[in-house]
Amino acid sequence: MAVLSPGVDLDEALIHAAIENSTGTWTPVKYETVELRDKYGAKIARVVTFKTGDRNAAIFTLGIYAENYNPEDSGLATLLADIAGNAYDLLELENLKLLDLQFPKWWAEAFPGPKFGVDVKKSVGAEGRPMVGCIIKPNLGLTPKQISEIVYELTKGGIDFIKDDEALVNPRYCPLEERVTRVMEAIDRASSEVGKKPYYAFNITTDRQDKMMKFADVVQSHGGNSLMIVLPYVGYGGVRRLAEDPSIKIPLHVHRCGHGAYTRIPYHGFSPVLVSKLGRMSGADEIHIGVLWGKFHYDVVEARQHCEVLRKPWFHFKSTLPTLSGGNDPSNVGIASNILGKDLLILAGGGVLGHPSGFRAGATAMVQAAEAVEKNIPVEEYAKERVELAEALRLWSKAYKK
Repeated sequence: MAVLSPGVDLDEALIHAAIENSTGTWTPVKYETVELRDKYGAKIARVVTFKTGDRNAAIFTLGIYAENYNPEDSGLATLLADIAGNAYDLLELENLKLLDLQFPKWWAEAFPGPKFGVDVKKSVGAEGRPMVGCIIKPNLGLTPKQISEIVYELTKGGIDFIKDDEALVNPRYCPLEERVTRVMEAIDRASSEVGKKPYYAFNITTDRQDKMMKFADVVQSHGGNSLMIVLPYVGYGGVRRLAEDPSIKIPLHVHRCGHGAYTRIPYHGFSPVLVSKLGRMSGADEIHIGVLWGKFHYDVVEARQHCEVLRKPWFHFKSTLPTLSGGNDPSNVGIASNILGKDLLILAGGGVLGHPSGFRAGATAMVQAAEAVEKNIPVEEYAKERVELAEALRLWSKAYKK
């Protein structure tokens, strides 16, 4: 989708965009023959024009020659560097947004997709309901011992999933190796008492893939059962590296914080739904798609589109579990499930840890809200005989009167 700069001819601008997205540059050069451009150049396949304010704009489809890019060797990195690269800087275009990509089968077959996907729900008994989890808060400043104490209480409360905050990886006051050891000891101790072992996603985000893989080894060698990385800052290649490595035998939780810098602007950057689609292709078992309310920007239609591209049949790829995070609490678990279905991971930080009766009660309330979905009982009705859920609703639900 393109918004034209003032006084620019539409046809000319789109032709320049197609050339810039494939074979050409600003002036003819010797070897860019008509035959070469006809075979290797991008083709304008469809154009729909519209107005945005006083600007001319168009949604246009380019046909890209897939053989220009090697999915095994350079993958999405080279593809995106070309088709979503210099065209953003063209003077003729005031704005440019990449909405979607369609792939031939031979290209898609080079990518792993999720190892586990929605099957992660089975091991925590969440097949018939949304999976629910907690983000450790405060984001920073806690020691491994303090985190393990929180984790013990959350596990005793029956939570399905716990994760590091995206800000926490390996600071000196909370080193990853000690954190993994203490957290998994706490989980093992508590799960032996309640009969259920949650996932804990340890954040191994780094701009060095060699260190990322070493961090992954640390997590697995100390009994960790899930990994987490931040997609915008490790790239699709980082996701793919972990997903393709046969030594990685635990699920990969993918956060997308930072994506708003290039997806949130209506007519510029990337479609956020495309970020999810490429994340699934690269190997995300779970990926964040935003929220339906709360402290972050949200759009219900967009959330449904995320779920569609993550869960529908697509080549050989398993379905990725859509993850909601950013202001959730037990009062909106049912609402999210009604809109987006039960194959979700719904995370809360303050909405669990801020429970008036403590961390364990907050975890229990979150699970009770998910159980209400499974049993098709309104959450207010289900709370009548469940004190933890009732307390959460009194604190957070605007609709709860008791």
